[in-house]
Amino acid sequence: MDALVLFVHHLHVPSLVTGAAGATILTLICCLTVYTRLSRRNLGLTIRLEQAAKNIRGMENILDRLRSERDDLRLQQRKTTELLAAQQTELDNSRRLLREREKLFTTVRDQMRRDFELLAGRVLQQQGKELDARHESGLQSLLEPMRRQLHDFKARVEEVYDKKSRDHAALVREIELLRQLNQQLSDDALHLTRALQGSNKTQGQWGEMILEKLLEDSGLRKGREFETQPGMRNEEGRLRQPDIIVHLPDGRDIIIDAKVSLKAWTMAAHEKDEKKRQHLLNNHIDSLRSHIKGLSGKAYHRLPGVNTVDFVLLFMPAEGAFQAALSYEPDLLTAAMRKKIVLAGPSTLLAVLRTIHHLWRVDEQGRNSLAIAKQAGQLYDKFVGFVEAFEEIGFRLEQGRQSWQTARKRLVSGRGNLVDRVESLKKLGVQPERNLPEVIKKNSM
Repeated sequence: MDALVLFVHHLHVPSLVTGAAGATILTLICCLTVYTRLSRRNLGLTIRLEQAAKNIRGMENILDRLRSERDDLRLQQRKTTELLAAQQTELDNSRRLLREREKLFTTVRDQMRRDFELLAGRVLQQQGKELDARHESGLQSLLEPMRRQLHDFKARVEEVYDKKSRDHAALVREIELLRQLNQQLSDDALHLTRALQGSNKTQGQWGEMILEKLLEDSGLRKGREFETQPGMRNEEGRLRQPDIIVHLPDGRDIIIDAKVSLKAWTMAAHEKDEKKRQHLLNNHIDSLRSHIKGLSGKAYHRLPGVNTVDFVLLFMPAEGAFQAALSYEPDLLTAAMRKKIVLAGPSTLLAVLRTIHHLWRVDEQGRNSLAIAKQAGQLYDKFVGFVEAFEEIGFRLEQGRQSWQTARKRLVSGRGNLVDRVESLKKLGVQPERNLPEVIKKNSM
């Protein structure tokens, strides 16, 4: 149509037509031109209309899907609401049941307490009767051996009296043995008295000996749980040598000092005159105060390299001297504590050392428990790793089996499988040197 219009424009119209005929042709040409343009516009609108229709259908599909999802959400919301209501009901029932159980527990507890008090009263009454019976039986048990011993002694005296000549030599030997034992006890007592009344160095050595004996009896081990007279220097570089350092499981230490003068107390113990005795006890207290002051000035708890507690144990090897000091001066213990010194006699120190020994045993048991728990955790981790590896092997084997089945199906199953296609080559004239197994051929049929 455009070519026709272009052709008309190139014609010399006055030479072809004249008058009305020319006007008609021009009108026709204009109509065709308008029609062509309208057709093109109509085609574009048709395409747009179809595209809009497609979009509407797509939107309708989306709308349907959204409506379906909305219905699903409403259904899920309704189910969730019902489930929440059921759980709320169950929670209310559980709370009610818990309150009822608490009331029942309170009632049972009160009843058990009353029953226990009643039973305890009966048990105490019964034990009182049994205790009286046991006391009587125990008294009889104590007296009966004494009766037998007296009877045996009487029989032996009579036997000795009757057989004096025969047993005279044995009796002389026993008397000599008793005399030697008595002499030894006298010598030991004399040595102990001289030690207590001797120089401070001798008393200190004796106190250190008693202290080491207590440490051994407590179960602590030298070189591990305690050390004797380690040489140390304080912050000013002065040598400090505490008698004993006891190590605690938590890494801290306790320092024990045993250098205490007991000369005044020993003399007071043998003094008959009360005034002189009081004077000697005052000297004993003054000596003890002086030692407390000197020990506090050494500041053992501040020694570098020693993580001590903030006090030092002052050991008094004579229990009598310790008790006499506390009885005569009750405030002495508190005064020493203010200087970070704790007084201790043999019985007190042994109890402390046994407690430390128990702490070491508990610590060792704790370390063993931690080691066992650590090994158990490592064993469990190894077992988990083994199970995971075992499951991985099973998964890989299953994958291999599935891959084998897939490959075998491709080999022998379906149209155009590899076996049939390879066998067909023989029909085309191929002469192989080897043949496929019959089982494979049968499975491919």
